Amino acid sequence: MRSAVSVILSNPSSDPNMSHPDYEQTYHHHATLLILVKHLGEELSNKSFQKIFDRINKINNVKVVDSVGITRNIWARFVKDYPVGNNDWGDFQTHRRLLGLITVGKCKTQGEFNEICRTHESYKVKYTLTLYDSRCIVLGINDGPNTPNFTPPTNFKSRALYYATDGEESSTLENNISEFLSALFWVLESKRHERSREKIERVSLLLAPFERRDLVGLDMESRSIRKRSFGRMTKHLGDLCLQAGLYGDAISHYNAAADNLRAVNDWLWIASACEGLSAASMCIRYPNALKSQIIQRNASLQETNKSRTNHSKTMSGTEILEPSSLLLPRPNNVLSPEDICKNYREAIIHYSKYQNAGVIEIEVCFKAARVAIELNMVLQAAFFLQNIIFINLNLPEDEKIQKLMTLSDLYIKLGFRRKSSFYQRLAATYYVSARNPNTDWDQCYNLMLQSLSGHDLTLDPSDYQSEGERGWGKLQKVVLQDIVAAAKRVGHSSLATRHMTLLLQVMWNELSPAEKHECALQLQNIAAQCEGSPIPLVLDSGLVIPPANLIHIPTAENFQVHKLKPHQQPVKLEKVKEDYGPFLFTPLNFGSMERKTSNKDYKLNYLWVAEEECEVKLELTNPLPFELEVSNMRLLTNGVVFETLPLTVTLPPEVCRYPVTLTGTPKEVGELEILGYSTHTLGVKSNCRLKILPKIPHSQFTIEVVPALPLLKASINMFADQKQSTPTISLYAGESAMCELVLENIGRGLIELIDISIDSSSDSNILSCDTSELEKQLPLAEGSKIVLPLKVFAAANFINTYPTDGVSIRSSLFSGTNSYPSLSSFKHGVFDHLGTPSPSFRSGPSSLNSLNSQFNRLNIDNSIKGAECRIKVKYSGKPGIDAGYCRIATLTLHVDITNSILISNWDVLPSETSSHFYMVLDVMNMTNQEVEVKYTESKSILIEEGESCRVPIPVERCPLTKIGQYFQSEDSIKEIVDLNTACSEHIASLVEVAWLMGNRQGTATLKGITLSSHMLDIVRMSPINWDIWLNVGEAGGSGPFTVTLGECIQARVIAHNSLSRSLTDLSLSVHIFQDYQNGTCNFNLDTRLAIAGPSHLYLPEVRLFLT
Repeated sequence: MRSAVSVILSNPSSDPNMSHPDYEQTYHHHATLLILVKHLGEELSNKSFQKIFDRINKINNVKVVDSVGITRNIWARFVKDYPVGNNDWGDFQTHRRLLGLITVGKCKTQGEFNEICRTHESYKVKYTLTLYDSRCIVLGINDGPNTPNFTPPTNFKSRALYYATDGEESSTLENNISEFLSALFWVLESKRHERSREKIERVSLLLAPFERRDLVGLDMESRSIRKRSFGRMTKHLGDLCLQAGLYGDAISHYNAAADNLRAVNDWLWIASACEGLSAASMCIRYPNALKSQIIQRNASLQETNKSRTNHSKTMSGTEILEPSSLLLPRPNNVLSPEDICKNYREAIIHYSKYQNAGVIEIEVCFKAARVAIELNMVLQAAFFLQNIIFINLNLPEDEKIQKLMTLSDLYIKLGFRRKSSFYQRLAATYYVSARNPNTDWDQCYNLMLQSLSGHDLTLDPSDYQSEGERGWGKLQKVVLQDIVAAAKRVGHSSLATRHMTLLLQVMWNELSPAEKHECALQLQNIAAQCEGSPIPLVLDSGLVIPPANLIHIPTAENFQVHKLKPHQQPVKLEKVKEDYGPFLFTPLNFGSMERKTSNKDYKLNYLWVAEEECEVKLELTNPLPFELEVSNMRLLTNGVVFETLPLTVTLPPEVCRYPVTLTGTPKEVGELEILGYSTHTLGVKSNCRLKILPKIPHSQFTIEVVPALPLLKASINMFADQKQSTPTISLYAGESAMCELVLENIGRGLIELIDISIDSSSDSNILSCDTSELEKQLPLAEGSKIVLPLKVFAAANFINTYPTDGVSIRSSLFSGTNSYPSLSSFKHGVFDHLGTPSPSFRSGPSSLNSLNSQFNRLNIDNSIKGAECRIKVKYSGKPGIDAGYCRIATLTLHVDITNSILISNWDVLPSETSSHFYMVLDVMNMTNQEVEVKYTESKSILIEEGESCRVPIPVERCPLTKIGQYFQSEDSIKEIVDLNTACSEHIASLVEVAWLMGNRQGTATLKGITLSSHMLDIVRMSPINWDIWLNVGEAGGSGPFTVTLGECIQARVIAHNSLSRSLTDLSLSVHIFQDYQNGTCNFNLDTRLAIAGPSHLYLPEVRLFLT
């Protein structure tokens, strides 16, 4: 755009340029009357002056009816300062002329009043070439009886306005300002009429300030000069019409001027005509734009970026028209939006041909950009703004800053946030450049902060996503580093620490290992001056800097909330279930959306106890190549009061997953939320919350804290030195031992409830505890003990259960004659699947040698067998017991059981009486010592190591009260099995074989013994009992009965039905034999015995319980 194709028409003079560019100018300023409002004297405070100025500034528009009855809309622009050099450009563009002057002062004496008047007149002289009229507002005098009256000096030729104060007493101020604007309009209107009535030959050549020396040597009467003069005057008339509210006439004059000036290549004024043409067209399209604009820009560079962005939305192209303007037809020569931008583009091209028009070019670029933004022409606006960068002007640093800030504001309106932030950062560097005599690091720092949003950066770490990229990482690192440097130069060490902490928190993944090391050392040096803390910082401007935390130094790899130790864990006491009626179920989830919680909130399914130390284990990684000291590590919690203990740990260089345990004690009952942990490292205190830790999946852990519970120590006193962690006792099978269960209250509070239960892995009879005296010793006070006796019994299976084949089982179960009706119809083979060991002998003589040879063939396991017994002590006390909680102390006792004696075989023999039988046992010594076996009250036998012995034991038969229900006609498997079980339990309850080995003793039981059908016939009581009476009154059958040879014996047999049902078809027979006492019996006594009466009797029926 700034091409060098044309010849520069003039060289710069001593000071031909405009003094100060106005970067806030808009197209509407072409249609305004420029008025200067000055503050005079020292009596009037700046606050009061600003109040007066604001009131004046609101009266920026008046409606005036001209001489032909047309209502003119006149606009004014009020400024507080205006350079005289800019006023010199009034012929080139009339809106740059200062037309009015308003001074505001306050006085109390005549001298002060005279000084105000003198100063006012000096300003009139300063702008006398363009000034139309002026007003002098004086406060505090000449306004009623309450104010002094002073006379103005004779040289004061202006109109003065007197007010007592700047408040309600000056209510006529607005009217006076409106009247002042009307007066300026009429002067302007008269000037316009003068110019419009000038003859062509008398039109003077209007000049820009730098063109005056070009008149030397020129023929002013030449045709080109005349045409140039007329074209410039026509353009001047267009400016006056625009200010006078005649927008349509202004467009006509601008078009005519442009045509005339193009004929003579008057590029500078052609540019001005094009600019005026676009401004007039915009004024017609948007006649009330100034109503929403602030004329004087007073915004401080310290304001936050948010206040700027409130006005950053792109304005739409909708035309804002007043009702009166809607009634007026739009002139046909109004430019379209595309033509408006085209004319601005042409004006910029022509301005760029003149070195002395650089300020004008910058201003028109800003105007064109604002117009393009208002017309929603984003690319055109960006084009105009980009052109400003290539305009090289020798401006002071403060004006460069103002230019860059204006660019930033306009780029924000376009939505170019990063570009806006770029110019803000560039402006910040000008505040501290070497050429700036007034270096201001505070302003530099503030602008750096404002530029963060354009780079997708904020000061709040919570705005950054935990995953994914946000913006431009390499650029963001540089921006944050610049802010840290600016904060250090400001002298605010806490800010520098905070920003460096933020850099390490949010830019960690963008930093290389070397950069991480460098930044960490830099942070450590900065924090040495002022350590960082996790609290917001409030600046003097009111900006709040949120806290930042070192969540990566060190890095948390794992965060685990631990359960209490097993003996400290609370358990819910079981309650008796109450019947609440039917349970109603519905698959509908009413309100399920409201009940859904974040997956990151994790509710733990175990409990902590108040006043009990709890643990959280972490795994930390040190990413830095030097030793890292982390001090004052504590847990961050919410909810119930939690007393956490500080921890200091030193992490080796670049260590991974270093275990750390944090402890604390809950002080109240309820829900405890564990939010994270705090650290103090590199001089920065950080709150590392779980929700911002990248490697922890949960944002918090919630755990229930139950009321305090007492603590019980349970131990077993074995009366011997025990070095193992688990108490162990070794016993022979059947042996018993005593030990003590010691319960000690080592906690705080009374123990009110103690419940002891024992669980064994093999036999429930191994361990037993006598708790009869327990209740009497409760409650258990602090430091007190309870000692309970424990009995350990080496329960074992003394019956040899080696497997046998099915044939022997069958022969043993079904051997012998079934003499009872209930067993008359057994089916062979029904018990083939039962693994019942069978005795290998029957009643009668047998040799021990044969037994020993058989025992040697037995495959018997003689190894030591272990049994584990677990003692559970459930206990509780206030206040936990009131909430229904208790604790369980668990002890384990290991019992090693060595075989003592073994019942390898067994059989039953009938006794001399019907109420007893003999249980014949083969007892084998399984120990390596001699064992004394006592099998009855008065009989015992010694058995050598590995030897066996057969002993008979008299046993009462199983009564019918236990087995009477099995005497039925059905031969079911279940009945036979149940009968066998009942008889086996009967024998086990009556028979115990005691053994003695030195000072150790024990008993062997027959629990688990099995019986064949032949054995069952002997073991169980007969359903028919009989009594034998010899010679009436003398019972026989139980012992020897002596008679003489040839003596008559009267035998009486009485049979009883012991069953609960009748017996039929019974035969009662008497058999007599002679025993030779050598194992031979003689049953043939026909020659030796005579029987008078029947020896056989048939009974058709014997009723229940009858004889």
